[in-house]
Amino acid sequence: MTRREGSPTKAALELPWYRRILRASAGQKGFKQQQQQGQLLRQKFQSKSIYLVFAAVAVCILVVWSVSYEIDFKDAVNSEQPDQEQRRGETTHQKLAVRKFGSDHELEKQVIDLADAIQEVTSEEVYQAPPMDEDVKRLFTEIDAEMQQVFNSNQEFTKFGPRIENWDEQREEITKAKLMKNTGSSNAVAAAAEDLHRNDDDDDDDQYYSSSSSKRDPGPRILLVTSSHPKSCPNQRGDQMLLKAIKNKMDYCRLHDIQIYYNLDNIDDDMTLWWVKVFLTHMLMRKHPEVDWIWWMDSDAIFTDMSFQLPLEKYANYNMVLHGWDEALYVNRSWLALNAGVFLIRNCQWSLDLLYAWAPMSPKGPVRDAIGPLLSKALPDRPPGESDDQSALVYLILSNREKWGSKVYLENSYYFQGYWRILTEKFEEMMAKYKPGVYGDDRWPFVTHFTGCEFCEGVINPGYTPQLCQTQMERAIKFADNQVINQYGFRHTTLEEAGSVESIQKSAEH
Repeated sequence: MTRREGSPTKAALELPWYRRILRASAGQKGFKQQQQQGQLLRQKFQSKSIYLVFAAVAVCILVVWSVSYEIDFKDAVNSEQPDQEQRRGETTHQKLAVRKFGSDHELEKQVIDLADAIQEVTSEEVYQAPPMDEDVKRLFTEIDAEMQQVFNSNQEFTKFGPRIENWDEQREEITKAKLMKNTGSSNAVAAAAEDLHRNDDDDDDDQYYSSSSSKRDPGPRILLVTSSHPKSCPNQRGDQMLLKAIKNKMDYCRLHDIQIYYNLDNIDDDMTLWWVKVFLTHMLMRKHPEVDWIWWMDSDAIFTDMSFQLPLEKYANYNMVLHGWDEALYVNRSWLALNAGVFLIRNCQWSLDLLYAWAPMSPKGPVRDAIGPLLSKALPDRPPGESDDQSALVYLILSNREKWGSKVYLENSYYFQGYWRILTEKFEEMMAKYKPGVYGDDRWPFVTHFTGCEFCEGVINPGYTPQLCQTQMERAIKFADNQVINQYGFRHTTLEEAGSVESIQKSAEH
């Protein structure tokens, strides 16, 4: 956004044009005539001056509005304004905070530049991406070829096993088989899958399923997946914070009859760090064909609206949902256009194909090191560094919009994940004004994401301190927990760490 500079000058307002006219006519008219003409011109000038003053005031108002609007954009990541500008800033800052690229000044500049570049969009409308520029097409063609050279010069990616081409048909066959066997069973699909797994092997891989699964109504089945470090945290309070984070997810899943899988193992030596989500998603999608959606959530993401439900009907024509903005993705080619820390992906052939295309960029070492610069070459605002899951996903969507982009929904009408720095200090105000289960946005955020706060290993973003992260996460946990224990007649006396739990009835009596 370009700041409008200056305002009408004093010389422009005085406009001495009548004096020049008098001088030009001095040799042709008498003194009296000059006086009369001068008086007439002055009157006309005074009349024009009034209009000019009004025009100047209007211009000044527009300038002030423009400056104010720009400031709102630039402060989006640190403000509480309930508008789309703020929400763009928060996701931008989230991903910047979690990556170890650049200085704080560089991060701040990227946040501001991206926020300034994004236009107003409404997530309820179907976005029509503009055609890719011919120069960009050539660039992506070159990058595709260079990536293929990297893959060809390194060991072939085989971690997902043989490629599956008929996954949708396999899932449908499992469903039909069980429905024919148990007509009328509300849990036919899950039962069929359990029979299939039991025949394949007699392990206990399904033990994480809750006993309530047998009581489920037929409908979309969701498996929430999260992961944390397999070893004890060097940070003194890291293990406790991770325990509270998983307890929060278990509470939400129990309330909404959602399955949950919590990974605490180092399952692959190559697909480490943020890439583990791709490995787990593929593994669980294949293992549990009865599940309709896989819902990945980073360990530092907290449910803060325990009543809000995913509007799955909204995503009927899509296979993947992330928090983000179309303009930033398709126009700016920004690696910050979406946040891959929380995503919903449908269990289908399209998703398996996406995972097959996504995962080869993940192996640590030569592959990651070589792919990283190519991603930075394709995405103008991406700093140098090894390949990461988010940049790789953005690249895939841009490189094949028809195949991938057409089935990806970028959500920004509610906080599919919201930046903690602009939310956690306002929890008391939210409780006083609003209620859960309605908004999901800045009035009562659905998910609050603590990007930049690494509770186990320590803070990633140098702008934060461990104490700040722990204090604000504690507030978020209690904010959410109140919505759970209120059902049993209790509440936290305060959201601060030193608070305790009291009876709601006893509190009312006092």
